[in-house]
Amino acid sequence: MPRLLEFAGHHPYLVGAAILIVLLFVADTLLRRLRKYREVPPAEAVRLINQGAAVLDLRAAKNFDSGHVIGARNIPGAELDGRLPELDKFREQPLLVYCQSGNTSHAHAAALAKAGFQQVFSLKGGIAAWQSENFPLEKH
Repeated sequence: MPRLLEFAGHHPYLVGAAILIVLLFVADTLLRRLRKYREVPPAEAVRLINQGAAVLDLRAAKNFDSGHVIGARNIPGAELDGRLPELDKFREQPLLVYCQSGNTSHAHAAALAKAGFQQVFSLKGGIAAWQSENFPLEKH
């Protein structure tokens, strides 16, 4: 223990950086637990879909037409607030949302959870992660 204190005394920046990293990790973990939606990888998304989850593609219509998760509905993220009544029948069942890279679907998943949707999931990495796993796409 005295050597640890000696090290800390000689390297305050390293110790401060280590403490900061631990605090950031703890804060991130707590924030993830407080979310009202869950982020899931593509393999878990497949399991949810097989169990009857509704799938919502938040990308623009042209991106949706070029390839989307089989059975997905398309409501662009910018239109989501105005089109929530279309999703009312999915309030009690799992709802998987995704965008291109997974960055914007988080905010929309949080908004859906706040609007009363009980089981909201966001596809981690978006459709890009789905494609990297070589999961099938449907095209219009």
